[in-house]
Amino acid sequence: MKKILLGLATVSLLSACTADPETLQSANDAYQKSKVSVPSFSPLSNGGVNLPKPDSTYELPRINIKNGASVDIRPPSTPLAIIKNSLTQFDGERALIVYSHEQASLYNLQQIQRLLKEENIDSTINGAILTTNWHNTGRADDKANTEIQYQIEQVSAHDASALTVSVKQMRRDGILFTPSIAEKQRYTSTRLNHFVSELTNAYNEQQQALNHTPVGAFQSGLITDTNGRIALGMEATFAQAWEKLGSTLPKLGFTVKSETAGRGQRELKYSPLDKDDWLRLGINKPALEKGTYLMQISAVGKQSALVITDEENKALSGESAQRVYQALRLLLAK
Repeated sequence: MKKILLGLATVSLLSACTADPETLQSANDAYQKSKVSVPSFSPLSNGGVNLPKPDSTYELPRINIKNGASVDIRPPSTPLAIIKNSLTQFDGERALIVYSHEQASLYNLQQIQRLLKEENIDSTINGAILTTNWHNTGRADDKANTEIQYQIEQVSAHDASALTVSVKQMRRDGILFTPSIAEKQRYTSTRLNHFVSELTNAYNEQQQALNHTPVGAFQSGLITDTNGRIALGMEATFAQAWEKLGSTLPKLGFTVKSETAGRGQRELKYSPLDKDDWLRLGINKPALEKGTYLMQISAVGKQSALVITDEENKALSGESAQRVYQALRLLLAK
């Protein structure tokens, strides 16, 4: 029984200590709560003995101690160089990370907006700036009803790109307030690190899935996507479709020039096959010009779709689209 009572008392004590977020911010030192002045000492009764006189050199000053401001003991957050060969900095307002231009296909505003949507945070993109709606900070060490708006900007140069995160506004209980520099560093750095780490982890998982996904034959057929374009719908996951198309497209004259698995895109160079090569598939040769094309895969669960566009971002249409996709359908089923 004593052990049970002792356990309950311990749980109650721990709950009381962690209920208030302010306890996570301050050191709770005794001197911060002290409201008494330096104690004074009365002379001792000598009892007939001649005692030495006190030396004023070591006498404590008689002053009143005032309570100082609460000390925030939370460690500062800093932007982390999670991306390979990247540079990071907090400039007093913004947390930023600079990386190579080739990696901008993975680390960009569209990907960040997707992450925010998964967290049920709405946002809008205006040019190269993304602004979030008001939302809770999500930190256990913040006071209740603390909300924030972030502004994320993507900056591109000739050979480098950068993402910056800054605090647009903050409010508590509906009242706007200006965060300190330390708070701006904490919020912006934590957010930036979260974005970059989530995108990096998702990309690594996708690459691992591509490397270990067994790919066999699967069914496909002509569909119309949400933008009204002719597309090839496939009964396959993204990883299966990506792997299978990589080995199938060259059989129709499409060689891969470059690819970005994180965005589901490949740049293709088309060299027309002979008429007989198409007839072996039972399909007439499509009227496609030699040149550069782009393929895009979009996927939801175990369903995916393929759209091929030309250099002007116009999707294949008419008989050309039907013949190319029909040929792919036959090859993917083998």
